[in-house]
Amino acid sequence: DQALSEKAAELTQKSDELTQKTAALSAKDQALSEKDAELQEKRQAEQQAIEALEAKDAQLDRLTSELQAMQAEKDRCNQQLEEEATRLSEKEAALDSLKKELQRLKEESTRQVAEKEETWKSLSELRAQHKELRDQQGKTSSELSTLQLQLQEREVEVDGQLKEKDLTIQKLEEDSAQLSAQVTELEGVRERAAQAEKMLEPWKKRTEEVQEAFQKEQALRKRYHNQMQDMKGAIRVFARIRPKVQREADQEVAVWRRDAFSLESAAKDKKSPPKDYNFDSVFDEHNSQEDVFADCRGLIASAVDGFNVTVFAYGQTGAGKTHTMYGTDAMPGLVPRAAEELFTVLRRYAHECESRVVCSMFELYRDDLVDLLFTKAKGKVAPVLDIKKDPRGTVKVDNAVEIEVGSPQDLQKAILMGMERRHVAATKMNADSSRSHLIFIVTIECTNKKSKQVSSGKLTLCDLAGSERLKKSEVTGEQMKEAQSINKSLTALGDVIEALTKGQKHVPYRNHRLTQLLSDSLGGNAKTLMFVNCSPASGNLDETSAALAYAVRAKNIVNKVEKNSDSQEVARLKKVIQMLSTELEQARKSGEALPELGEKEVPEPGDEKKK
Repeated sequence: DQALSEKAAELTQKSDELTQKTAALSAKDQALSEKDAELQEKRQAEQQAIEALEAKDAQLDRLTSELQAMQAEKDRCNQQLEEEATRLSEKEAALDSLKKELQRLKEESTRQVAEKEETWKSLSELRAQHKELRDQQGKTSSELSTLQLQLQEREVEVDGQLKEKDLTIQKLEEDSAQLSAQVTELEGVRERAAQAEKMLEPWKKRTEEVQEAFQKEQALRKRYHNQMQDMKGAIRVFARIRPKVQREADQEVAVWRRDAFSLESAAKDKKSPPKDYNFDSVFDEHNSQEDVFADCRGLIASAVDGFNVTVFAYGQTGAGKTHTMYGTDAMPGLVPRAAEELFTVLRRYAHECESRVVCSMFELYRDDLVDLLFTKAKGKVAPVLDIKKDPRGTVKVDNAVEIEVGSPQDLQKAILMGMERRHVAATKMNADSSRSHLIFIVTIECTNKKSKQVSSGKLTLCDLAGSERLKKSEVTGEQMKEAQSINKSLTALGDVIEALTKGQKHVPYRNHRLTQLLSDSLGGNAKTLMFVNCSPASGNLDETSAALAYAVRAKNIVNKVEKNSDSQEVARLKKVIQMLSTELEQARKSGEALPELGEKEVPEPGDEKKK
């Protein structure tokens, strides 16, 4: 009892000192108000920049129209060239055939001339014999007459063949001259085509420049948009459409990406037009894991700067949430990449800040919060986990195992340790279906070496289990109970989002442990990014439409983002008060007698902020 009295007296004295510190903090609040005015001026400047950006968008649309007209002209020229090339090929083939026929006729003519020469030679011999045998004319006159008639017939036949060959050769020469003229004409067409191609080269280069400028403009627009969303405190929502899997090969595509900020979903009634959805970023099967993380990289630096940051993935079972968050060894997801990026940022600021990184990992399995980093041992009982909020509204889990890490490899080890203990099972919809919500929390505490200012940021990475219809997943027994528990928790999350978007005074965070864990992410003080994962198959259109509507509502939630930063002394006093409060609570639970101090003499950490 005496020890408790001394602790109570010491706590009272420290409370008085904290009151004095509070007065000093009030002065700092006034300075922050002046900075808010400066921030308003910056917002006006950003508005002007956005208007200039819209003017550039209009100019880009005009250039795109001109580019399309030039592309159509180019396609027409290419089509004409292809038709001319086809006709040229046919005529060249015909010319080759005629040349072969001409060669054959020349050989035939040569052969016939040789035969004629042989015939004339024979005739000369016969005339010589006729002169020699003139004395025997009487005897051989009949034979000679016959031979002369045969010779005349043969001469007439050879003359006719020679005239026919001459006509054929003349015709072939005419065809050859005509084909040569056509070849000359085609060569002129080729030259004109080459000139047209050279004329198109500057337009091709201009097209590439316009496309490059468009990509840069789109990246700049996305960066400005994200900065504006951060300033507003609005939750950012990214949509990701996975590719179709083998079991969906015979189904139609019902959801598709239109551009970097929007997607379209087919209507249930095929006569109706597709429905448009606009988000902060949209990814499909053509975007890699690196592309997805590139748009999230800035959030890691925000956590190092002292902000609370939350990233969570939502969607039906089998939509690709775990792949987006954790990925595979060949294609690592957001969590492994965030581990590497975190220590890259810390190394960048190592010359001016000292940092300390601790991590914890939980799963919410059938409404029970399980510490995945707790190592079971004989006779060692897992402590009861308690979800609480600190005076700033940041969610903390008391009695959880926190592992301090000093490198990306240490952080990856902790992640693998927790992932191995997570509950998964095979269902009709997914071979590795997550049967629990997985929450990975990284706390980064940085102390400025010069100012001694202490900032504490929290990075919460949440892979939600997927909603599922029991008729589709065909689960029974324990897996059916798991699915019912998952759907119940997601319904509670939907109730919270509904209350926040409608501006209700009471937000039902306490209806479920999942909503308690995410209470600083939805309507709290965190920078929050939500991934809505979708299946493109028409068989999942109902679930996809529900998930997209869920994401549209979440996009309207606005958080009150603030930096967790204190002087070194205030940070130390808060730790002391938190430690003493924990000891007093444990003493109350154990039933030990306490001095009659009253709550007014020993204020809770949150009471000072209320005062």
